[in-house]
Amino acid sequence: MNAISIVILVVAILAVFTVIYLLCSSEVKYLMTIKRNCLMAKIVTKYTYRYIDRYKIDFSWWEDKKIENVELTSFDGLKLKGYFLNNNTNNIAVVVHGYGAKAMEMQQYAKLFYDKGYSVLTFDNRGHGKSEGKIISMGYYDCKDLSDWVNYIVKRYPKSNVVVFGLSMGGATVCMYSGMPKPKNVKAIVSDCAYLSAYDVFDNIANKSIILSFIPTMKVYNLYLKFRAGFKLTDACPKENVKKCDVPILYIHGDKDLFVPFYMRDVLYNNTNPKLRHRLTIKGAGHALSLPNEETKYKETVYKFLNDYVENK
Repeated sequence: MNAISIVILVVAILAVFTVIYLLCSSEVKYLMTIKRNCLMAKIVTKYTYRYIDRYKIDFSWWEDKKIENVELTSFDGLKLKGYFLNNNTNNIAVVVHGYGAKAMEMQQYAKLFYDKGYSVLTFDNRGHGKSEGKIISMGYYDCKDLSDWVNYIVKRYPKSNVVVFGLSMGGATVCMYSGMPKPKNVKAIVSDCAYLSAYDVFDNIANKSIILSFIPTMKVYNLYLKFRAGFKLTDACPKENVKKCDVPILYIHGDKDLFVPFYMRDVLYNNTNPKLRHRLTIKGAGHALSLPNEETKYKETVYKFLNDYVENK
């Protein structure tokens, strides 16, 4: 075998091993980040419950509430579970939780609206809690599910005024929903600590690793997910959807957020119609800690927003 043949053979072997490595690393990332009950979701849940006092989650708040269990079937046949608190009003808040969470963990946000006199619908996203689903879709399928939940509420309460709220992945979900067709009943949207796209937030995490920052696997993983989960991380892209937002939207973010960097809030804000966009900065707050850290300022801002755009409209 001459030198040229040896070089070709070595290059071919390296190419095969590179392809195998990229595919295997992408599958590992899928199992760690997107598959239901994946490692990252478990870490998020464990962290939340370890610091439950910091997040000021009080599960006992639900105990004296008359909760109606509701259900709908998604566009692709999944049974999704929801929970409705009827506060005898036409003002209704639809509350969307984040990555690895459950509807009941949104207690503080449900209380925020309930105390304002709103009825509240919250639900387990696909791949979470009691809802079916084998994957976490980072807002891509969730915004379609959200649309179905809103339509369910409007059909049930035709004269309702609806505000849609989301936290973290839920914040990204409501941003994606903002650019979709929606009933006239939807008067406003509140998005807390949303990311620009699922790709951006995953890439941000990968770049914090010295090793991963030199390995261009994210682009491969992005393409791999199309085959594995039916969507790409770049498809879950709130920064594009908010350009089509047609209702007032309030962006909230803590300026010390390391998981979803604070600058992402301003990109979303700048991509939104100036006549519809509003923003609130909570200084010193980390990811999903804006309400727990500055409850008074948070409530005052959200309540004024509701007064201006939802109630009596």
